[in-house]
Amino acid sequence: MASSPAPAHPAEPQRPAVVSVQAQAIVDHLCVIKDEAELRQLIADDNEIGGSHRVQLSEIQRILTSVGEYFSKPGGSASNTTRGLAGFGVPTQLLGVRGFDEWGTLFISSMKRAGVDVSQVAVKQGPTGRSCILSCGGQRTMRTCFDGCPRLEPSELRPESFDGVQWAFLSAYCLYAPNLLERSVELARQAGCQVALDLASFEVIRSFRPKLVSLLESGAIDVCFCNEDEALELMGGSAADRGADGTAEAGLQYLAKHVNRLAVVTLGEKGCLIKERGASEIIGMPACSGVKVVDTTGAGDLFAAGFLYSLIQGYPPRRCGEVGCMAGGAVVQTLGAEMGREQWSWLHQRMHGELAGAVVRDSAAAVQHELLACYSLIEQKGRGVVYYGSARLKQNSPHWARAVELGREVAALLGCTTWSGGGPGMMEAATLGALEAGKPVAGIRIQREAGTKVLTASYLPPGSQVFCRFLSSRKVALVDSGVRMKESDRTAFIFLPGGLGTMDELFEILTLVQLKKLGSKFPVPVILVDYDGFYASLMQFLKACDENGTVGAPELQDLIVAQDNAGVLDVLRQYYLGEAPRSPSKTFRASTYLADGEAAAVSAKKL
Repeated sequence: MASSPAPAHPAEPQRPAVVSVQAQAIVDHLCVIKDEAELRQLIADDNEIGGSHRVQLSEIQRILTSVGEYFSKPGGSASNTTRGLAGFGVPTQLLGVRGFDEWGTLFISSMKRAGVDVSQVAVKQGPTGRSCILSCGGQRTMRTCFDGCPRLEPSELRPESFDGVQWAFLSAYCLYAPNLLERSVELARQAGCQVALDLASFEVIRSFRPKLVSLLESGAIDVCFCNEDEALELMGGSAADRGADGTAEAGLQYLAKHVNRLAVVTLGEKGCLIKERGASEIIGMPACSGVKVVDTTGAGDLFAAGFLYSLIQGYPPRRCGEVGCMAGGAVVQTLGAEMGREQWSWLHQRMHGELAGAVVRDSAAAVQHELLACYSLIEQKGRGVVYYGSARLKQNSPHWARAVELGREVAALLGCTTWSGGGPGMMEAATLGALEAGKPVAGIRIQREAGTKVLTASYLPPGSQVFCRFLSSRKVALVDSGVRMKESDRTAFIFLPGGLGTMDELFEILTLVQLKKLGSKFPVPVILVDYDGFYASLMQFLKACDENGTVGAPELQDLIVAQDNAGVLDVLRQYYLGEAPRSPSKTFRASTYLADGEAAAVSAKKL
């Protein structure tokens, strides 16, 4: 079953961010066929392999009784994209109709498990649509039946379904229900939604080209997706020319001229082309490498899901295309358009790094939801310097003003994002300093800090925080906020005076370093800010551990003690800028202290 992260903190039922419209529910019966000869015997008609054709229910039943093993999953372009968006943690709702039969029940239950709100999918008398998808060597041959199936009528759409929604996702398959697509666009625009349209298939364009052209040229569509064949059909090309790069670009140019924001043409194994309205540049993104194709079902639908998710997160078009290609590359590694844990793990590892992949693979669902929201924020804000410290030390503390000054000077020096737990005390002081420097800040917040009774008001700018109910989620995310993913990253873990929570975070980071889970590729400085000798007793404890053989001095090579702000800045200058120390303050590595406490009291130039 797909891992389907939800928003990190729904204090109350959320309005969906995306509403999708699907005229008729459909269940896909997915079958793997070993070779073309068996496939030709199975379809038993004159239609070409690889096509999509409407058949009667008896033909569906004949294929299923002949094929042997098959898997049944909810299908349809809008459903697949909506389920993919839910897997990214986007609140989604599907509007549509399903039949009063066991396949309709399967459709609803599967979509619910994926995290999609299906409360607006009506039940009507009649069968649910069904499609046999025969996968042979990664190519699909589809036989679909909608005979007698109920469908959503334009008059059944309610204007309030689009209220407060960011995006309406629509498929051109809606054109098979007269006026449904036009009515959906009309209601979405009236509600202030942005509209994303998928052109569905070249057969749909061939059948409804004048209506599609009219809709596209009306200026009502914000983002339009199509594949290479659909771009050709839209431009009136011949089948013999299908797939030519010039055709794809011509279709892209036409769409970009009429959409409000972005036109996207997917190119299968060649990636995609993106063009913003009014821009001269065509952005070409390659497909993901190292992908073993099992079945291409849902590749375009999951591409759209990844692309829309990225738009909602505020990513630039190039990153949207990159994530779209990753999502398409993930789904083709499994049978059907529903991704399982393995595919979500692969996708999040590609997007955010190895730790994110392990999170999806190993964590409980509730923790996954929070962590993936955290990773999304890290992606937006960028990794940087992470501050830890007591939530209890307020402005009357002798450490407050020094922490504000440190946050300001470190942010000005490195220019990266300042991260913290977003709570009061030392975290707030360092963050306020970074804000004074005009640099970005972000926080991973917990419901209540130790020493406080209620959730404190936020000093963080809008869109720069995630709330976590689980302490484990917050700890993992804060660590990852300071991981150096590449040599050019400028990150650090800075520990201001703190209590049990601060020590918990410190010892976890030291353990990760000890086990070579952190800093093994690109070292990261871990700095204790020893205001007024605050950490002197901790260093005595670590020395006792070394003397008793429970800690080895080399394991603390990246733990540095700075007695004041000037020492912290000297460490960071030397670490990232290659500059000599500017102050005579005492700064030393913990490993040196463990080896010889007296020799440790040397200046930063010996680090």
